Amino acid sequence: MTYIEPTLWAQKQFGQAHLNDPRRTQRLVALAASLAEQPGVPVSKLIISPAEMEGAYRFIRNEQIKAEDIAEAGFYVTAQEALEQQTLLALEDTTSLSYSHRSIRDELGHSNQGNRHRAMFVHSTLLFAPDTQSVIGLIEQQRWTRDIEKRGQRHQHATRPYKEKESYKWEQASRHVAERLGDKISDVISVCDREADLFEYLTYKREQQQRFLVRSMQSRCIEEHDNRLYSYAS
Repeated sequence: MTYIEPTLWAQKQFGQAHLNDPRRTQRLVALAASLAEQPGVPVSKLIISPAEMEGAYRFIRNEQIKAEDIAEAGFYVTAQEALEQQTLLALEDTTSLSYSHRSIRDELGHSNQGNRHRAMFVHSTLLFAPDTQSVIGLIEQQRWTRDIEKRGQRHQHATRPYKEKESYKWEQASRHVAERLGDKISDVISVCDREADLFEYLTYKREQQQRFLVRSMQSRCIEEHDNRLYSYAS
């Protein structure tokens, strides 16, 4: 794996972001570089000048700057770098981001961890090149919150349309990755945990002739053999 200096990485990743003002793009690059230099450190604890800190908070609070525009800039760079690789693994997983501060609590949803917990969910797809042992970068990311009022209504899950279910995130991620990579998608293997063992998702991947590796959650019937998956594999 190769190391790239944080400032160079930030410029390469976000230098072409379209934020309707070049000064915003410059601020994004500077903030991304500072965060990359000090991983795991919140913005409020970054070792930067008072002027840079003030500029960082103005950037974060600017409602004209959309998270999607920042993300798409990074996805585009990842897609371009992916073209230089051979086989690619698209590593997918979902995590929750929990925040306790009252200023943001009302903007978050439930997390199935009690009434006191609020969270945002994030489903990310990271491209990795096994031949060069290189992390190429994020190629897709979805963010959402769960409706507080619908908590505990699992009895309605079966009647809800597939595309309205949270589990649609796997197929939606594949669709977005395919749009960004074009023909290069044929070199991509999606790697997912057992949550992706869904009939609809597996059907989509097979119909699109996309490669995938999904950890099984249930012993499905095997078409070519009069057997089930777990018995056949054992």
